Amino acid sequence: MLFHTLDYLVFLPALVLAYWAAPRRWRLALLAAGSAFFYGSWNPAYLVLLLFVIAVAWAGGLALAADAGRTRRLLVLGVLLLPLLFFKYWNWIAWNLEALAGLAGWPLVLPREELPLPVGISFFTFQALAYVVDVGRAARGGPAGPLGDDGEPLGARDLGPDPAGVGPERSLLRFGTFLGFFPQLVAGPIVRRHELMPQLARLPLLRRDQVGEGVVRIARGMFKKVVLADVVRLGMVDPVFADPGRFTGLELLVGLYAYTLQIYCDFSGYTDIAIGSARLFGIELPENFRRPYKATSVAGFWRRWHITLSNWVRDYIYYPLGGSRVSGGQWKVYRNILLTLVIIGIWHGASWNFVVYGTLHGLAVAVNRYQRKRTGRRPDDPLPGRWAWAWRWALTFHFVVLARVLFRAPDLDRAWTLFAGLFDASPVLPRFAPTAWAVLALGYALHFTPDDWAPRAERWVVRRGPLAWAVLALAVAAGCVYLGAGERLAFVYYQF
Repeated sequence: MLFHTLDYLVFLPALVLAYWAAPRRWRLALLAAGSAFFYGSWNPAYLVLLLFVIAVAWAGGLALAADAGRTRRLLVLGVLLLPLLFFKYWNWIAWNLEALAGLAGWPLVLPREELPLPVGISFFTFQALAYVVDVGRAARGGPAGPLGDDGEPLGARDLGPDPAGVGPERSLLRFGTFLGFFPQLVAGPIVRRHELMPQLARLPLLRRDQVGEGVVRIARGMFKKVVLADVVRLGMVDPVFADPGRFTGLELLVGLYAYTLQIYCDFSGYTDIAIGSARLFGIELPENFRRPYKATSVAGFWRRWHITLSNWVRDYIYYPLGGSRVSGGQWKVYRNILLTLVIIGIWHGASWNFVVYGTLHGLAVAVNRYQRKRTGRRPDDPLPGRWAWAWRWALTFHFVVLARVLFRAPDLDRAWTLFAGLFDASPVLPRFAPTAWAVLALGYALHFTPDDWAPRAERWVVRRGPLAWAVLALAVAAGCVYLGAGERLAFVYYQF
């Protein structure tokens, strides 16, 4: 069930009305049933997989609370990872093992399974892993909740009235709803225990402003996805990546700018709809984006792009490796940075494209750290002047744009073909439709407006009341119908 379809626009209001009409003691079960229906609508077999992960993580948490020994921890984490490794990575692993065996002169043939990737498997697996690791840490006397930028655990004052608890969740219904909550289930944000479980425990009442905020966020997400992302995808991105040899270097560069906008509007649009949908149930989800293309360093970009994934790998990979406090020299810090970004790359897909993508970003973040150690300036600190901002922004933005070649191309050969084509200086004006050009310009103009403009405008609409919400929703719906692609184009991150 895609967010931007009539199916969802019927499902969401029906579930919201049923949820608030039901007695309070039934609401959690209703939310769990609605989430199961939402995920099962893709394929009932996917629902079986989700229920398996829920059962293993819930039972694993209880087991680790009783005995958090190394063997038991590795067993629980290994079982949780098995579905992800099988569905997403096995064919790639098998191909690489066969290639290595061939180079060594040992012919090897491994079984392959051409199965569709269950939607959202990377997201709910990482969420389950975080829960199990937190429970295991608490059982061993370590931090039960998230860590701060310095690698130290956040205190109860930082986390609010319920700092993630120290024991496992006893209610299977509540835990299943936590892991399978439908707005964020398929493509995030990756929600941590302290962010959602306390809300599911108390089932907060709905505030009037949450209704308006929910409607506005859903409308914003629909606009980003249908009007901005899909139009530039069909008008510029898909033709360029389908046959880069037909296009000049300038056209390929425009196509990369278009893809850079498309993937942001597509993914952040999904996040907006997820956050808005959750607010209609009185539930707050974490933000996942903060104007990432305004970053003036690659390290700053990762503080603004897919924030919940960046925080996840920071807490569960970078810090356990030793982070920036590892003993043995600064080279180990750079090693930790590189490994963390490579894992982010591989998280996106089983392909050498993503290994190279993560490596390039890891090297760039390592360079940023070296500069920071030299200057003492953190990624989001103010810069001394406009020129200092301009060249840093231009360099960072174009690094991100060019690296997107590896993100979008199906393999390294196609990525190289497209990258090499950028040096074609044929004097031909870009051949794209006026509508695609207009949407591309509009998308970037909106992204680079001052940070406070959009929140102020949204607060103004929320304060105006239901009539203003309805007018906004109808205006966005009309724009989607008139400018939209007219096709059910899935969100990009469904494939991850």
